[in-house]
Formats: sequence, structure tokens, C-alpha cells
Amino acid sequence: MTPEMKIRRHGYRLMSLASLGTVVSVTLGMGSALWLLSGHGSLFGAWMVFGLPWDEASRLPPGDRGLLALSILVATAAYVVPLAAVRRLGKALYACDALSPAVATAFMRLAHSLPLSAALVVAAGVIAAVVRSQQGDWVLHITVDTNPYYFLLACLCLYSVAHLLRLAVRAAEDARSIV
Repeated sequence: MTPEMKIRRHGYRLMSLASLGTVVSVTLGMGSALWLLSGHGSLFGAWMVFGLPWDEASRLPPGDRGLLALSILVATAAYVVPLAAVRRLGKALYACDALSPAVATAFMRLAHSLPLSAALVVAAGVIAAVVRSQQGDWVLHITVDTNPYYFLLACLCLYSVAHLLRLAVRAAEDARSIV
């Protein structure tokens, strides 16, 4: 198999994995938000919504449940933004050469999506904190955590770059052998 075909195949795999992750994230996020808005108890007993037990969150007034559902949707967007950038990267790799402006732009968008995702996580936490502070017995704790999701994205990016560089070197050697 030629290096170009391997790059296209890698792009297709990135698109597929990112699409699958997006569908799962959106389904879980939208489903959780809608379930919370309906006021039903938890399906799985010990679920927490931003530090609040699900059963307690489902008994909140409708306005507060709506804000918590909004925070769930914002947190879902935090997961979807980098996945959309990974899908765009896969699409660029599938459509053109690995050493092209389109691929460089896709990597740059992926790099920009991670801070945006972190900002969305903070926004979701602040919205949830507003709801919890209205309950009267809650103190806002801001923590920094190393979410395994970011490590997964970083590893995926590094593997992609390493794989592309290896294939680019092989393609350059093939080009030199022709000349």
C-alpha cells in the first residue's frame, strides 16, 4: 500500500472515530438534559450532576433544573468541539496530501479547540454553581483536574502527527529516488 493510501486510510479512521464519539457524546448529553428536565429520578442510582446527586437534582424547581440541563449541554459542547476538530483533521487527511495547507489549518483548529473546550467546561461549572448557590448550602470549589479525555485527544494528535511524519518521510524518499 502506498504512503498516500495509508494517509487517506488514517484520515478515514480519524473521521470515523470522531463521528462515533460525537454521536455518543451528543446522545448522552441531550438524553441526560432531557431526562433531568422531565424531573424523573436517576436511571442508575448514584449519578451525580455537577456534585449534586441526580435524585436531588430532579427534585429542584423547574427553573433550576433548566439551568442544570443547560450546564449539561454546555459540558456536552465541551466534548463535541474537539471531536469536530478531529473530524475536520481526518477529512483534510482523507481529501489531500499530508503536507498541505488544509492539514496544517486542521491541526491549528484542533489546537484551538482544546482551550475552547476547557472554557466551556468552566462555563458549565459556573452555571451549575449558580444553581447550587441558590439552594443555600453550597460553596463553590474551583479545582483543576486532568481529565483523561484531554490525554486521549493529545495522544491521538501525537500519534497522528508521528504517523504522518513517518509517511511523509517515506514519500519524500520515494520522490528522491525518482529524481
